[in-house]
Order: sequence, then C-alpha cells, then structure tokens
Amino acid sequence: MVDKIDTSISGESWDSESLSCTWSGEICTIDGVMYLECLDNTRFRVAQKVPEWREGKRSWQIIPSTDSTGEVSQVMLVSSENLASDGETPDICQLIGRVVQLGKRNSSVQFKIKRAEQKTLKLTLLNSHNLNLKLSQLLKVQAQRVGKFLQILSAVSVDENQESIGENQVTPVSIFPAGETSKKLPSPEFAPPNDAALAALSEETQESGWQLAPAIKRRDGWEWEAVLPTTGKRARVLIRGEKIKVYEYAPEIKEIVDLGIDNGIKIDEQENLNTRLIVRPLGAAKGIGASCFQVFIGPYEIVMDCGTRPKGYDPLPALDYLQNPNLLLITHAHQDHIGAVPVFHARFPGVKMICTPGTREIAHVMLQDCLKVQQMNEDSPELFDETDLERTLFRLETQSIGEDFEPLPGLKVRFINAGHIVGAACIFMQYGDRSLLYTGDYNTTSSRTTEGLKLADLPKADILITESTYGADNHPNRKAQESALLEAIAEVVKNGGNVLVPAFALGRAQEIILAIRTSAVFHKLQIPIFVDGLVRAITDVFRDNLTLLPQSVKNFAQQKQEPFFDPNSPSPVIPITSPKQRPLAMAKPSVIIASSGMLTGGPSIYYATSLLERENSAIFISGYTDEESPGRLLQNLNTGDTVTLDEKELNVRAQIRKFNLSAHADKVGLTQVIHRVNPQHLILIHGSHEALHELSRAGDLKEKYYIHIPSVGDEIVYGQAPGHLSARRLVQFDLPNDFEVNIEAEVEGAWIRIPEEIVESDPRWQLLAENGVLKARWEGFHLKLSPLTQRDIVVEEAIASGEDCCAVCNFFRAGKCQSEESPLFSFSVDPTSKCLEFTRRDVVVETNVKPENEEEIFAEEDEEMDDFY
Repeated sequence: MVDKIDTSISGESWDSESLSCTWSGEICTIDGVMYLECLDNTRFRVAQKVPEWREGKRSWQIIPSTDSTGEVSQVMLVSSENLASDGETPDICQLIGRVVQLGKRNSSVQFKIKRAEQKTLKLTLLNSHNLNLKLSQLLKVQAQRVGKFLQILSAVSVDENQESIGENQVTPVSIFPAGETSKKLPSPEFAPPNDAALAALSEETQESGWQLAPAIKRRDGWEWEAVLPTTGKRARVLIRGEKIKVYEYAPEIKEIVDLGIDNGIKIDEQENLNTRLIVRPLGAAKGIGASCFQVFIGPYEIVMDCGTRPKGYDPLPALDYLQNPNLLLITHAHQDHIGAVPVFHARFPGVKMICTPGTREIAHVMLQDCLKVQQMNEDSPELFDETDLERTLFRLETQSIGEDFEPLPGLKVRFINAGHIVGAACIFMQYGDRSLLYTGDYNTTSSRTTEGLKLADLPKADILITESTYGADNHPNRKAQESALLEAIAEVVKNGGNVLVPAFALGRAQEIILAIRTSAVFHKLQIPIFVDGLVRAITDVFRDNLTLLPQSVKNFAQQKQEPFFDPNSPSPVIPITSPKQRPLAMAKPSVIIASSGMLTGGPSIYYATSLLERENSAIFISGYTDEESPGRLLQNLNTGDTVTLDEKELNVRAQIRKFNLSAHADKVGLTQVIHRVNPQHLILIHGSHEALHELSRAGDLKEKYYIHIPSVGDEIVYGQAPGHLSARRLVQFDLPNDFEVNIEAEVEGAWIRIPEEIVESDPRWQLLAENGVLKARWEGFHLKLSPLTQRDIVVEEAIASGEDCCAVCNFFRAGKCQSEESPLFSFSVDPTSKCLEFTRRDVVVETNVKPENEEEIFAEEDEEMDDFY
C-alpha cells in the first residue's frame, strides 16, 4: 500500500511521467523543523507541513529543489511505501526536461521540467559522466543522489514530434560528439571512474559503505572526497592513469598522548599546560614575505602559514626553529603564505596540514606556478619538485569556515572568513585558559569576489597576531575607486588606445573582470578584454567553484551562464593561450588584464614595454606594489621620463595612474579588529617599518595593549610585558582606570575629594597634581580633568601676547620644533622664541588641549621603543 502525504498543502500534483524521485529514509524533527533523513544520514529540509506520516525507514516519492550549484536545498514529500527488505536501493530520480543552462564544460546542467497543468520545475544536476549535452535538448534523464547532489547517470533524447512524452515516445538518440556515435558509454578519459574509487577505498580501509562527493577533475586524473556515514570518517581518493592513491584523514584522538614534546621549555606541572602560550615569528616580521609563525599552546607546537619571499634570495622562513611540530594551519593561498608548504611537508611528512576548501583548490594552481617559476628562473633555488608538490596537495586536509574542529586533543580551532581572497581565513585557536587569533591577510570591506570580514565573527583572544600592510593609510571609497578605474579605461579605449591593468592573478583580476562584465559603459563600447598569464588558470578555479563566491556572482552566473570568460558578450572576455597571440591583443583598442600586479614577472612586462611608448595608451596600477618593484617605479614617472624595463630603455608617453582596490584592511579596519579581539598582547607583523609603527601609535592602542613588533626568532610569552616598556607604562597597565570620588559642597564652591589610596599609590596622580593646578572641561555631562604644567602656562601666555613666536608657529608641536629646515628641528624649544623658519598658524586659546608634558614623557619612550624594534 502507498501512503499519501497531504499533498493538497503544496498545491502541486504528482506527475510521475515527467518527474519521479524515489529516496529511502525516515522523517525526523529538529527544533520543530521537519527533515527527511536518508540512509546515509544526509538530511533534507521538508518544504511543506506534514501533520501525519508513517514512522521508521520508508521509501519516499519526493520533489526536490536545487540551488544554482546543484545542491538539493529542500524536498517536498508526495507519498511513501514500505522499504524493500535489503534497504540498499540507491536514491534515484528520473525526469523528462529541456536543457536551459549548462555549466562550464558541461559540469552541471539545469533542466526545465513541464508538468501537466502544474508549475514548471527547474532542477540543476551534476553531469558526472561529462555527457555532451546541448542547450534546448529535450531529454529523459536518470540521476542518482550522491550526498546533497544529483548526478546524471544516463540521458537520451525525446522525440518532440509526438504529442505526449510518455515512456513509449522516448527514442534513444546519440548525445556524443561526431565520430563517437558507436560508443554506448563515455570513455574513461571523460567519465570519472567512481566504481574504481569506491573499490580502492574499501580495499585500503577494509570498510564498505563509503560515499563519494562529486568527482573533481585534476591534471591527468580524478579526485574525490569521501565519507563513511556510519562512523564519520573522511578520506580522499586520487586516480591518475593506472595509479590509485587513498588518503584517510587521521582519526580524531580522544585523549592526549605522548607527542614527544621537547621544546626546551620547562613545564613544572601539568596544569601549567592550560596557561602556556608562546609565539615566535619565523617570517613576515618587520616586513612582508615568508609568513610563518611557531606557536606553543598547551602541549603542542603549532605552525601557522608557511610562505616564501618573492625575491630569489633567502626565500624560506626560518624553519630551523621548528622542533617537533604537531600541526600546520594555513590562512590562504597567496605564495607568501603557502609557497613553502611542500618544503615543510618534505621535512615533517607525518604532520597534519589543514586549510579551507577554497584555499586547497587555489593552491593547486598557485603552487604549480611557484614550481614553474623555480624551474624557469636561474636565480631562484628549487625548493621542491613535482613529487613533493603532488604529495603535499594530496594530503592537504580541509575544514569549513565558521565551524569549530579539534585537530588535536583539547585544541579547539576555527577558521573565520577573512574577506581577503577566496578561501582566506583568520585562525582562532584555544587550549585550556589560553587563546590566540592570527588574522593572516584580511579586509573588512567586501569586494566582488569575497565578503568582507565581519567584526561580529571575531572572538576575544589573549594574543592577536595581525597583519599591518596598510597600518599607515586610510583607503578611499572602494566603489568610487572602481568607478574611476572603469571611467579611465573607457576614456582611453574610446580614443583608440589600449589599457594594461597589471593585476594580482588571484582575486584582483577576477574582480576587475566582473566589474567590466557588469558595466553598462562596456556593454555599449564593445571593446575586447584580453586576459593573460596566471589569471587564466585562477579564473578557471573560480568558475569551477562558484559556491565559494558571493551570492551576487552566483546570481550573475545563473542569468549569464558564464561570469568570467565569454567571447560572445558585447565586450568579449578572451583568454590569451599563446605568446603568439599577444601582439593581436594590442592591434586594436582593447583592455588587457595580465599578471603580475607589480610587474615583477609574467606577461604584464611584455605588454608594458610595448604600451609605455604609445601616447594613446595607459597602464593602470590597481593595488599594492612593493617599494622595489617595477610597478612602484612606474607610479613615480611622468610623461617624457625614461625608464629601463625588461632590459629595455623606454621613453614614457603612456598615461600611468594608480587606483586603490586593495584586498587588505586599512588603518581604520585594523584598529577595529584589534579593539574587537581586545587582546593582552598585540603582535604587529606583515608591514613596512612605517606601517608597523604608525599602527602601533594609532589611537589608544599603546595604553590598552602590550604591543610587540618582533624580529624573526623573537619569543613573545603570554603574561610577559615587552622589555622596552618603562616602569611608568607597566604600572599604567596594572592599575585600574575607574574609581569613585566625593563632592563636598561649601558656601564658596565645592571640593572634589580623591580617595587616599589613589593619592598615595597611583603615579598617574603624581603627574596630574604636580603643580597643583588642573584644567577642567565639560564633555557632555562628563567633567574631564587634566594637569596644567608650568610649560602650559608659558605657552598660553606666549599665545595671549599676540607676538610671533614658537608658540604660534605651524611647526611647534608637543613642545618641540618639527620643521626639518630649522636648526631647532626635533629639539625642545622656548615657546617665546622664534627662528627664521617661523610660519604663523591660526591659534585659538583653549584650556582643553592635551597636556604637553605628558606628550614629552612618552615621546622619549616612543623613541626608545623605535630603537628597540
């Protein structure tokens, strides 16, 4: 007997001729929400309310709904019947529908399914066998559910001349390319060998029941992620030709075992593990490049990031400091954060390595390019070979963003969206009483390819390690900069010129492509957009992983089918696949987006040497450039200057401009993150000398946190203050900021009585009451008191005199002369004096200025701190 499921609620009748889905499972409710839980424990939300149903495992007729990526988002129940005794029947869907959209390389297919007198359905299925489907085909399709996706097993064309599309009207028609009509099944070259992968898993693990995620096409092979639903075990399978490799993720360890810890640090008692937290930079200290950090937390030695320096010499972080690492965590796939991971894996092959899924996908391209650069550049040492790279990528495990996991007993880790590039994450870790947050690179502003870091996602932490790339700068409005770039490009190409946009291949290039593709101006211009270099391969990864991109890109993909490369759009985006094609890209007005963004390598140099001497052309820099890079050199040139680029002396005639589309947070964003995390220790890394020190002086950071600007190899131990802090500053951290006072009214006024313990023991009171005279200022309903020193009195009297003197000079600040032309530069000066460099400023006498002697007290400490750093 078949049990009907209250289908009247849905308002949709069952049309088994056009759609029939039979899945096995049972109904469950979680927090009042109804789910269909299949036999592999995969759950699907039930779309309608079902007041009554049969309990237990049953065979269900359902109507699935899918999103643009093919993931089943929810199901509608139609009917159910008793489950077959063996319970091993696969979950199958059969449909008759028209192809209305194809994903890249036919990887996914959207069907429109018409049902008699009912609402038309649209379902997206994964084309797991790479069947050669075409738009507008009417097909009968059989698909199987694998996890949360539907994978096509077979498809045959339907004869549309018949009035009905019933079973007897389905006529098999070949859907293979011309010349392959004799093949009844796709060849192994095009179809992922799922059966072989499952067999290899069962043989390697001695366990059956593994379920495969959709296959991923790798170079010369296929790769699968797999899960064993009964135990939650995870594994990976790689088939390349006749070779099959299986990697089973390490099982979760439930208790601390002897990890062979010998870090040269004495731990007197076991409970000290709960408070142990030490950080040592192995790279990216007082500069940018080779990001790598050694962290001792609890009983573990953790490594975070392992990148390379862009220059040929000394490319590696200081890996010799590593002793017995237990884990490597990776923030993102830029080479200064991931380029040395194969070296690390070769040295420590048994150590688990974890990143986000997006980072691993991009790492396949970035590390392959890193290897290619090593092999082609005579000045670049070969850090790893093809074998090292293959082993590293195969064993690189993944964890989703936003979910806590426990890679080692007692160690809690979470990846937090960083908003820098696709897959980028901040790393939060906690063991016992201690916690740490490492930001990697991040951006609090959203871009076209990533959503910005959300402050609400950040937890409090004892130590914060933050990048400081733009610690001395504030970014202009991002949308305004993007609009200005597009307008500037349009102006050049309208006048018959070519524009080169050197762009970082990962993130920036795709952002500019999307900006152009969605621009009404370029829709009208119909100017070709050429893409060259590493940009092509990275963009392919983006196209294959739309689930990693913001919803706006997914929506665009649904509407336009192809969000990036599209030779048929009004302004076609065309990849350059051979150096021979490059002259053609400049033969007519065009836009060229090429790597590298700083013109340190790649095809961007070729285009720059050709376009620099053309008056009607332009080179538009779109982001960060290193101080020694050719990109930074070009920014400082004017028309008529000469420059040597790629060993060619060029006379600059092209227009050169800089636009700020940075993927890093600016000074405001950095300080927001710091205050949100509210650490005791603030470690500033990944920035120039100016950026690091400007950020350290921002706002009240010095008053609130122990600030460290370490060198490579320096140890920062939780609870130990930086050695450069004075006794006065240390007291400031330890003493309370709030206390209560009493007001005693008298006939002639009122007295504010300060508690005795403050007057006697707080050195800040000594400063405040040094001269016995205070300045008072109302700030709303709050009364602010500050000391009035003898210098303050002299300055005020000098200003009140109306005479020209240092007190009213534009270069007089904090009691010192700031004019580099003056012989008094950087010296404390008499406010009533005057020198030849005097420049008067408008002065209003106020009684609320910050006391100058407090500035002087800390100025000397700042100088000492700069020397220390």
